[in-house]
Amino acid sequence: MTIQELNERYSKEFRSFEGDKEMRYYLLAPLFQNLYQNKVVYHDRFTGVIQLSDIKLSPDFFDAKAQLISVIRKETYRKRPLPQKWQVGANWKYLQLHDDYLYVYSGWLMWTDPFLVEKVEKLIQENNLEEAYNLTMEKVLFSQSLII
Repeated sequence: MTIQELNERYSKEFRSFEGDKEMRYYLLAPLFQNLYQNKVVYHDRFTGVIQLSDIKLSPDFFDAKAQLISVIRKETYRKRPLPQKWQVGANWKYLQLHDDYLYVYSGWLMWTDPFLVEKVEKLIQENNLEEAYNLTMEKVLFSQSLII
Protein backbone atom coordinates (compact mmCIF):
# COMPACT_ATOMS: atom_id res chain seq x y z
CA MET A 1 0.00 0.00 0.00
CA THR A 2 1.34 3.47 -0.86
CA ILE A 3 1.66 6.22 1.71
CA GLN A 4 -1.24 8.04 0.04
CA GLU A 5 -3.46 4.95 0.29
CA LEU A 6 -2.50 4.49 3.94
CA ASN A 7 -3.35 8.10 4.68
CA GLU A 8 -6.73 7.85 2.96
CA ARG A 9 -7.70 4.61 4.68
CA TYR A 10 -6.17 5.02 8.15
CA SER A 11 -5.67 8.75 8.72
CA LYS A 12 -7.64 8.76 11.98
CA GLU A 13 -5.64 5.84 13.42
CA PHE A 14 -2.31 7.48 12.57
CA ARG A 15 -3.10 10.92 14.00
CA SER A 16 -2.93 10.01 17.68
CA PHE A 17 0.32 10.61 19.55
CA GLU A 18 0.30 7.11 21.02
CA GLY A 19 -1.17 4.46 18.76
CA ASP A 20 -1.50 0.77 18.09
CA LYS A 21 2.11 -0.39 17.75
CA GLU A 22 1.26 -3.66 15.99
CA MET A 23 -0.97 -1.99 13.42
CA ARG A 24 1.58 0.76 12.75
CA TYR A 25 4.38 -1.79 12.35
CA TYR A 26 2.32 -3.90 9.96
CA LEU A 27 1.27 -0.92 7.83
CA LEU A 28 4.29 1.41 8.01
CA ALA A 29 7.27 -0.99 7.93
CA PRO A 30 6.73 -1.78 4.21
CA LEU A 31 7.31 1.90 3.40
CA PHE A 32 10.97 1.40 4.36
CA GLN A 33 11.27 -1.60 2.03
CA ASN A 34 10.35 0.35 -1.11
CA LEU A 35 12.56 3.44 -0.95
CA TYR A 36 14.17 5.20 -3.89
CA GLN A 37 17.83 4.12 -3.60
CA ASN A 38 17.28 3.86 0.19
CA LYS A 39 16.79 7.65 0.28
CA VAL A 40 14.18 9.78 2.01
CA VAL A 41 13.52 13.48 2.36
CA TYR A 42 14.18 14.39 5.99
CA HIS A 43 13.51 17.46 8.12
CA ASP A 44 14.81 18.24 11.58
CA ARG A 45 17.39 21.03 11.85
CA PHE A 46 17.46 21.12 8.06
CA THR A 47 15.47 19.83 5.13
CA GLY A 48 17.34 17.54 2.76
CA VAL A 49 17.84 14.12 1.27
CA ILE A 50 19.41 11.42 3.40
CA GLN A 51 20.34 7.84 2.61
CA LEU A 52 19.40 5.09 5.04
CA SER A 53 21.47 1.95 5.58
CA ASP A 54 21.32 -0.97 7.99
CA ILE A 55 17.56 -0.51 8.24
CA LYS A 56 16.16 -2.59 11.08
CA LEU A 57 12.41 -3.21 11.17
CA SER A 58 11.30 -5.02 14.31
CA PRO A 59 7.79 -5.22 15.78
CA ASP A 60 8.87 -2.66 18.40
CA PHE A 61 10.73 -0.02 16.38
CA PHE A 62 12.57 0.90 13.23
CA ASP A 63 16.17 2.05 13.26
CA ALA A 64 18.64 3.00 10.55
CA LYS A 65 21.96 4.68 9.95
CA ALA A 66 21.47 7.99 8.15
CA GLN A 67 23.91 9.82 5.91
CA LEU A 68 23.36 13.34 4.63
CA ILE A 69 23.27 13.43 0.82
CA SER A 70 22.11 16.98 0.06
CA VAL A 71 20.59 19.97 1.83
CA ILE A 72 17.52 21.79 0.54
CA ARG A 73 17.32 24.34 3.34
CA LYS A 74 19.06 24.81 6.68
CA GLU A 75 17.45 26.68 9.55
CA THR A 76 19.41 29.95 9.64
CA TYR A 77 19.27 30.31 13.41
CA ARG A 78 21.09 27.01 13.89
CA LYS A 79 24.79 27.55 14.51
CA ARG A 80 25.97 23.95 14.90
CA PRO A 81 27.26 22.22 11.78
CA LEU A 82 24.94 19.66 10.25
CA PRO A 83 25.72 16.04 11.02
CA GLN A 84 27.02 13.94 8.15
CA LYS A 85 26.03 10.60 9.73
CA TRP A 86 23.71 9.69 12.60
CA GLN A 87 21.09 7.15 13.74
CA VAL A 88 17.40 7.72 13.10
CA GLY A 89 14.51 5.64 14.35
CA ALA A 90 11.27 5.49 16.28
CA ASN A 91 9.04 3.24 18.28
CA TRP A 92 6.11 2.29 16.02
CA LYS A 93 3.74 3.27 18.80
CA TYR A 94 4.74 6.94 18.41
CA LEU A 95 5.30 7.11 14.65
CA GLN A 96 2.54 9.14 13.02
CA LEU A 97 1.46 9.64 9.43
CA HIS A 98 0.14 12.93 8.09
CA ASP A 99 -0.62 13.46 4.42
CA ASP A 100 2.55 12.24 2.68
CA TYR A 101 5.09 12.16 5.50
CA LEU A 102 5.92 10.34 8.73
CA TYR A 103 6.82 12.10 11.95
CA VAL A 104 7.42 11.59 15.62
CA TYR A 105 6.09 14.05 18.17
CA SER A 106 8.45 16.99 18.58
CA GLY A 107 11.01 15.41 16.30
CA TRP A 108 11.82 14.80 12.68
CA LEU A 109 9.63 14.51 9.60
CA MET A 110 10.34 12.01 6.83
CA TRP A 111 9.00 11.56 3.29
CA THR A 112 9.44 7.97 2.08
CA ASP A 113 7.48 8.01 -1.19
CA PRO A 114 9.98 6.85 -3.84
CA PHE A 115 8.51 9.04 -6.60
CA LEU A 116 8.59 12.16 -4.44
CA VAL A 117 12.16 11.50 -3.30
CA GLU A 118 13.32 10.95 -6.87
CA LYS A 119 11.59 14.17 -7.98
CA VAL A 120 13.15 16.14 -5.11
CA GLU A 121 16.60 14.80 -5.98
CA LYS A 122 16.18 15.86 -9.60
CA LEU A 123 15.12 19.34 -8.48
CA ILE A 124 18.20 19.56 -6.26
CA GLN A 125 20.43 18.54 -9.19
CA GLU A 126 18.80 21.31 -11.23
CA ASN A 127 19.50 23.71 -8.33
CA ASN A 128 15.75 24.29 -7.93
CA LEU A 129 15.84 24.15 -4.14
CA GLU A 130 12.76 26.32 -3.71
CA GLU A 131 10.57 23.89 -5.63
CA ALA A 132 12.07 20.93 -3.74
CA TYR A 133 11.21 22.72 -0.49
CA ASN A 134 7.70 23.50 -1.74
CA LEU A 135 7.03 19.81 -2.39
CA THR A 136 7.83 18.96 1.21
CA MET A 137 8.09 21.48 4.04
CA GLU A 138 6.05 24.24 2.43
CA LYS A 139 3.00 21.94 2.49
CA VAL A 140 3.65 21.15 6.16
CA LEU A 141 3.95 24.79 7.18
CA PHE A 142 0.67 25.73 5.54
CA SER A 143 -1.31 22.60 6.39
CA GLN A 144 -4.52 23.47 8.18
CA SER A 145 -5.01 19.98 9.60
CA LEU A 146 -1.63 19.29 11.22
CA ILE A 147 -1.84 19.04 14.96
CA ILE A 148 1.46 18.37 16.69
